[in-house]
Amino acid sequence: MQRWMIAAGAFAVLAGCETTEREPFDPGADERIGEEVRRACYPATSASGGGYISIDGYDGFIIGQFNRRYLLIFSRGCGDLGPSGAAAVFRNFGDNCRRRGEMVRTFQRDFGVSGACRIEHIYEWDRRPSEEDVAEEQNSAG
Repeated sequence: MQRWMIAAGAFAVLAGCETTEREPFDPGADERIGEEVRRACYPATSASGGGYISIDGYDGFIIGQFNRRYLLIFSRGCGDLGPSGAAAVFRNFGDNCRRRGEMVRTFQRDFGVSGACRIEHIYEWDRRPSEEDVAEEQNSAG
């Protein structure tokens, strides 16, 4: 009887962790977000990432090369992924591409695996401000 109660209690705790619904990711939340793509590919030698970013409550990661960058949006469960938290480690398909649904593990220095999640969305990323933003900044500065 005791084992059954422990199992039922553990199930109730685990079920409660993921029951809260989350609003769908809004690509309009940041003007630097471009079109959604199926995969993000880049040469390994120029994989200069921008690292972690949080957009509208979602964990994300900027990867790519100088003129072609991508924003990866993760599902929940990436642990303490953040600006000074764990590092994201991607599964290697052998062609330097990231794909939707790909498993991402996070590793905390000295502590090992701290979480796991999946890539939910991949968007083109433009880190440069638009012409309108530049004009607006110049007008407000003058």
